[in-house]
Amino acid sequence: MNLILVLPILIPLFTAILSLLAWKRRHVQRWLSVVGTAALLGAGLWLLGAVWQRGIQATQVGNWPAPFGITLAADLFSAIMVVLAGLMGLAVAVYSLASMDARREAFGYYPLLNILLMGVCGAFLTGDMFNLFVWFEVMLIASFVLVALGGERAQLEGAVKYVTLNLMSSALFLSAVGILYGVAGTLNMADLARVLNGSEQPGLVTTLSMLLLVAFGIKAAVFPLFFWLPASYHTPPAAVSAIFAGLLTKVGVYALIRVFTLLFVGNVGFTHTVILVVAGLTMVTGVLGAAAQGEFRRILSFHIVSQIGYMIVGLGLFTPLALTGSVFYIIHHIIVKTTCSW
Repeated sequence: MNLILVLPILIPLFTAILSLLAWKRRHVQRWLSVVGTAALLGAGLWLLGAVWQRGIQATQVGNWPAPFGITLAADLFSAIMVVLAGLMGLAVAVYSLASMDARREAFGYYPLLNILLMGVCGAFLTGDMFNLFVWFEVMLIASFVLVALGGERAQLEGAVKYVTLNLMSSALFLSAVGILYGVAGTLNMADLARVLNGSEQPGLVTTLSMLLLVAFGIKAAVFPLFFWLPASYHTPPAAVSAIFAGLLTKVGVYALIRVFTLLFVGNVGFTHTVILVVAGLTMVTGVLGAAAQGEFRRILSFHIVSQIGYMIVGLGLFTPLALTGSVFYIIHHIIVKTTCSW
């Protein structure tokens, strides 16, 4: 097993476990979280260096051969995203030392933060569709509790909207995964690319692509599926909003880029034109929503929506230069929006 691919998942997992064991010692949890997120950043940089020098890294968990086993894989894009997850996690962990109240700390803030980071890194590194669904759910469970942590009325209202729409997205995603397996007989992404691009049922493949566009579009907060984000992102403490603004919707964008550059490239004239139209509408409606707000964090929430459009417009154009621009803008947005949320 390739250790550098497993560490970005294991480090936040063990940090969360150790934090749970130190449940009544909040000062220990604080520093465990800082050390754990620093170690995650280090593991991400190690992975990025390996990918930069030796190319795509892949491993099979449990030594089951592909496409039957659990595949972890990293190219330059996913390695950069893992580094950013570690960097933002460390920044938020340090900021939380001064900003997070004792009540939320007592109810498991630090273990939840690390479980969230584990889900994010798992989504970036997985090489098959079912495990992408699993990591989305790990991320969703942790993020739902973080949104509701504190029990304030506005938080609970935002949390209900957040979890309801994201559970609908998960149901659509799981349905698409089931149909994909029925059509292709595999869920390994590399194997799916081979099978789907030579499929004798192009209409069904296009339908599946639209189902996944809706599922990932909800998680990425694209038009017209974004209304859960402005209702929830401004309600938790600033540290939670920062990690949400920086990473969560980007996992949805990452998934969109992955599947629409690897799996669904047989009917680009239709699928990517739809993405281009959705991107334009997302840009416009996000800006108009921000202009109608009077509270700073709600303005930022709508700006996140608008800027998601900028990220996926490159996917809609589907040229190497446009996709490079999308990746560059994702990197920029993660850093800037995490900072602005404070």
